[in-house]
Amino acid sequence: MATSVVPLPNLRIPGRPQKALALGGEPLSIYDENVFGEDAEQLEVKAPIGIATVLYKWCPEALFALLDVENWFSFTWTLTIAQCTEDESKIEIGRIRDQVTFGSLDKDGLWKTMITFQMSNADSGSVDGPWLPNMEETMLDEINIKDPAEIERITESFIKDIITERRWLTGKKVRHDFFIESPKIGMDPWEDGMKMNPHWLYESLDLTKCTTCSTSGSPGTALNRCGRCGTAAYCSSACQQRDWPVHKAVCSMSTEDRGKALHYSQHGGLVGWDETASTV
Repeated sequence: MATSVVPLPNLRIPGRPQKALALGGEPLSIYDENVFGEDAEQLEVKAPIGIATVLYKWCPEALFALLDVENWFSFTWTLTIAQCTEDESKIEIGRIRDQVTFGSLDKDGLWKTMITFQMSNADSGSVDGPWLPNMEETMLDEINIKDPAEIERITESFIKDIITERRWLTGKKVRHDFFIESPKIGMDPWEDGMKMNPHWLYESLDLTKCTTCSTSGSPGTALNRCGRCGTAAYCSSACQQRDWPVHKAVCSMSTEDRGKALHYSQHGGLVGWDETASTV
């Protein structure tokens, strides 16, 4: 059964207004999550659109981190479920260069399901083309999956689950985290990267406008700041609720991590960091 998609023809990476976005060999789009109900097993889904759906629904800038290979060497999006309990587990979506990896991990951080695709091949060098399964980096537990049909099956199952379960939302003992790497801020092969608020990738913190919808504050439109960390402002309870899955992670950062993220993003967002003009 065909799955309803929502095109995003006007979405652009900040600073590139003329470049239309594509993913997986098709114009950028996401799935309509409302069709993922009792009949989800009958739906036809594709990995690029499914991954784009979760990232966009969580925070559009997280989707930019997937697409913007020029600025970001890698990004990692994680969802911790049943945090600090015996049943704790994680869901992860990440990209290193042109390789996209997603799946689930156990409490100890070991992969239970790891699915890997290449966004491009060595000949084209384009990340706009079809995703190619990487059989050397796709596995269930510790067993590599070599059968393309089996890779397709576990990919579809994963995509359907994360959309049906609305994994971009948060809840009790549920937390998202977002990490980023770029040549400008340095890269560590043993870590996921710098903890970052995705809102600060392309813009510095600006408390004069709503973090969610960018409405500017005015005498008639007072913005309410986060009382815990002071790094977000909202024009309405709806905007605050919409951003909570993202801001919850920022509020949960250590003072050191949050300060580091603010420091490196102070010049027009993390993308504007220039180590020759700034000192830590």
